[in-house]
Amino acid sequence: MPDSLAARGSLFAGKVFQHENWSRLLIVDALHFREKLTETHAHTGVVFPDSEYEGRLARVREKMRDEGLDGLLVTDHSNLFYLTGYYTFGSGNHACLVIPLEGELTLQICSLEIPAAVVNTRVKDLAVSNWQLQYSGQFDAGRQLAQIVHDKGMENERLGVEAARRGLLASVYQSLHDHLKNATLVDASTLVDELTYIKSPLELDCMRQAGKYTVAGIEGSYAAARPGILDNDIARAGYDAMIAAGSEFMSVQPIVTSGPRTSFLHQTYRRVEIEENDIVFLEYGGCHHRYTTPLMRTIVTGRPTDHMLRIADTAETTLSTIIEALKPGRTFHEVVMDAKKTLMEVESEVHFFGSYGYGIGIGFPPTWGGSLHMTEGSQRVLEPGMTFHLPICLPVPGKFNVAISESVVISRDGCELLCNHPRQLFYA
Repeated sequence: MPDSLAARGSLFAGKVFQHENWSRLLIVDALHFREKLTETHAHTGVVFPDSEYEGRLARVREKMRDEGLDGLLVTDHSNLFYLTGYYTFGSGNHACLVIPLEGELTLQICSLEIPAAVVNTRVKDLAVSNWQLQYSGQFDAGRQLAQIVHDKGMENERLGVEAARRGLLASVYQSLHDHLKNATLVDASTLVDELTYIKSPLELDCMRQAGKYTVAGIEGSYAAARPGILDNDIARAGYDAMIAAGSEFMSVQPIVTSGPRTSFLHQTYRRVEIEENDIVFLEYGGCHHRYTTPLMRTIVTGRPTDHMLRIADTAETTLSTIIEALKPGRTFHEVVMDAKKTLMEVESEVHFFGSYGYGIGIGFPPTWGGSLHMTEGSQRVLEPGMTFHLPICLPVPGKFNVAISESVVISRDGCELLCNHPRQLFYA
């Protein structure tokens, strides 16, 4: 095997990259594995028809031209899935899709993710590296990526990178900078993401199905909730129900807290016993073909206090106000201003974190949320096909939290709820 950075494999025109500590045997095994898998299961896990992916790629290249980019390096796993169908629960493993303005795509992956590329995508040109060495400091994924860029004749061009998205390692970016001296690296963090905001009919079908899984989980936890059990038991009931209904592995696992812990944002079940007259917070997101439709609901195991009821009424009024305000052509700022009026009565009691809605769609751990946020001051305009989670979460610090939400898609004259479930407090 040559000592050069890259050696062309003879099988399926794939690139196989080696390191001095990676034996010839490992390289041959990876190629053989890919060959056998291609013979039997190539493309069998691709979710959408070719026309869907072709349209997405064409829109990306059009936007690249508009922004003066000669190439784009996509490292965010949600965007990799959007453009190719690349699907793995190993979203911590480095992967990169190299997109030139014209010509063949190259997908850079580690050896463990050969099935994710062969089965779930139609990308033919794969650059495969040793999985065991990717984070050891012995293998330079950025240098490998620089060689791919060089092979495509883009070493002197303007290249977009997803600098503010999950997936791009600092070491990879630094290596690109070091080995592509004449290239201009441009922050293109939202280039693909912007194109995912408007969902196609096929994507909306996935989100409606995911919403059914989410509702099954909420109902499963409602049925289980009672004093004397653990928050783990409530989470287990919801998880079991979502999996039984058809959900894939979730971008965020079921979130369950009780009592004062409900006011601690981004905490979850921890073997805490549910008490009489306790308040219990649920946030679930079933997943269908990587599309997630989240929902927040609140349980009371007995009699709610007047304070809880007052906060709950404000939460429901605020959410209903947002839903009524969501119409194509309105700005995010206008929607927020409508909703803020309903929070004035409790603004001195609760900590509201300022997000009235955020974009949802494709998700991989650790989150189902994207870069689209409905916040005060945003002049972005609502468009049909945009999908949002509207998380109205009103924690009274150290005491309790009442939270309800809806996931919606903007329609021609308003919005459609993606889950079918009542919003009021549930009494267990």
